[in-house]
Amino acid sequence: MNDKLKKQLAIGTFWSLVGRVGYLIVSLVTNIILARMLGPKAFGQIGIIMFFIIIARVLTESGLSGALIRKKEVSDEDYSTVFIFNLFVSIILFLLIVISAKFIAQFYDDIFLKKLLTATSLVIIINAFQIVNNAKLIHSLNYRKKSIIEFIALLVASTCGIIAAAKFDVGVWAVVTVQLLTALLITIQLWVHLGFLKKVVFSVDSFKSLYKFGLYTTLASLLNTAFDNVYQLILGKYFAIQQTGLFYQAKKLQEVPVGVIQSTTLGVIFASLAKVQDDLEQFSRMYNRIVTLFTIAVGFICLFIFFYAENIILLLYGEEWIGAVFFMQILIVASFFFMQEMFNRIIFKIFDRTEKILFLEIIKKTFQAITILIGILMRRIDMLLYGFLLTSILSYFINYYYSRKVFGHFSWFEILTVLKIALIGALTVGIGTCLEKVLQLDRLSSFILMPILFLNYLGMVRITKIANILETLVSIKEQTKRETNDKKNN
Repeated sequence: MNDKLKKQLAIGTFWSLVGRVGYLIVSLVTNIILARMLGPKAFGQIGIIMFFIIIARVLTESGLSGALIRKKEVSDEDYSTVFIFNLFVSIILFLLIVISAKFIAQFYDDIFLKKLLTATSLVIIINAFQIVNNAKLIHSLNYRKKSIIEFIALLVASTCGIIAAAKFDVGVWAVVTVQLLTALLITIQLWVHLGFLKKVVFSVDSFKSLYKFGLYTTLASLLNTAFDNVYQLILGKYFAIQQTGLFYQAKKLQEVPVGVIQSTTLGVIFASLAKVQDDLEQFSRMYNRIVTLFTIAVGFICLFIFFYAENIILLLYGEEWIGAVFFMQILIVASFFFMQEMFNRIIFKIFDRTEKILFLEIIKKTFQAITILIGILMRRIDMLLYGFLLTSILSYFINYYYSRKVFGHFSWFEILTVLKIALIGALTVGIGTCLEKVLQLDRLSSFILMPILFLNYLGMVRITKIANILETLVSIKEQTKRETNDKKNN
């Protein structure tokens, strides 16, 4: 890799991270403001309709943008073919949703859903006009422009949505406004900066070559997206639409730390480990060090959010949203094991065994479907969520087993580390709860326990000999530096 490309990748990674974090923060702040204004029922309605919009978005894109990005030489014919296909599929899906909107509204016994779903589904067609230009920016590693465009669009759209809710009392339509306006502003900016297609033609040969790659990624993405969002539909149908709203906002909150961690760690871990993939012993040693360090960090973040879940919900959303606490606590514990699963999947990518990811997803979703069915039959929200948590835990262990088979080095080290961190986290929460009751701390004053919880957590990590954090950091730094010097010498 030449120096110019290295520089492009470094700059691209930086702006991708900045854009991702900035987008998450603006989105979170907007959600908090609108949630306080509108209440759980409005976001329950949004949670239901967004399932159909997100599924349609996956089908519209069909993995073709990924195919464009990975292709070394992309012709105008390729871009045109993908654009025409995306537009055609988006129109078909839009019409299907409009036709189905009435029946979906009747299914949930909420006739207002018909209007909401019909209006929001316009975003599917709008997005079809931006997919190709987005792929162009990523292909050229121009993450800076992409991040700026998306940030400006969301900021303007969010401001308009908040003003509409505050000044004109439009209710749930404020959220729809944010969705549509964000998509429209991104699309307009992309066309202004990158222009229209140089030619409009559909090539069957081009489509066949691109869709071969997109087919498998679409199936995996569709599977993930459907199961990640199906709980909103189930809660709205079998329990109450307000429960969907509570779950939707808890999920939005949980996505912030998970999104930031994914953006800041997975790419770095992948790049670092890829350098030593030819030396399995060294790879295993470095992997254990890096993942141990990140597991400790992720463990404390999850511990903090779990312990202060009620405080976070009440301070950000208010008393009306107190029911979201349980959802948030379950989701954040599940996130701990999900992040471990993501660390393991890096191994599949490094050793070019990505076909295992789809196979493991099918196993995971099969088990998840069983837990969902049990939750529905028992008509218990807690069983539904415990099933989700159990699925995340089981999926981690299955991914761990298969990832170790890929490079033939099974070890109990990581599993024991994860279990120790989980136990330390549970004990720290227990200690914090006892101190809170003994000292009779209220919601705000309980934050004084934070340093105690932090020191207790680190102390137990040291006592159980999981890792010496300082030594691990130095070791990783020296290993990375040594690998860089070796490459320069060669």
